[in-house]
Amino acid sequence: MTATLEPGCADEVYVVGLEPRHYSAPLRVLRGLADLWCAASGGRMELSRAGDLVVRRRHDGGEELRVPLPAPDAVPELLAVVHEQLETLDPAEFRKAWGLPALA
Repeated sequence: MTATLEPGCADEVYVVGLEPRHYSAPLRVLRGLADLWCAASGGRMELSRAGDLVVRRRHDGGEELRVPLPAPDAVPELLAVVHEQLETLDPAEFRKAWGLPALA
């Protein structure tokens, strides 16, 4: 009898994190200047803080999913939803929930 070790839930296969967006140097400078202008005029500095929620494979660190972050106030809720899904869904269900292609 051979036994295979199938992961019970998606958090055994994937890890979620927040990562900054990658911009070219000129665009980073422009976004920083726009933030300074917003702050000087009474707004919030949010342009340069934008990032992505990224789901990576644990075994090799490869990126499976990248979701642009909404307004900063919504980030904790989105992160909590993804953590809950990773803990309660199996890997195939997680992939299906996020519209990722099934693994062969």
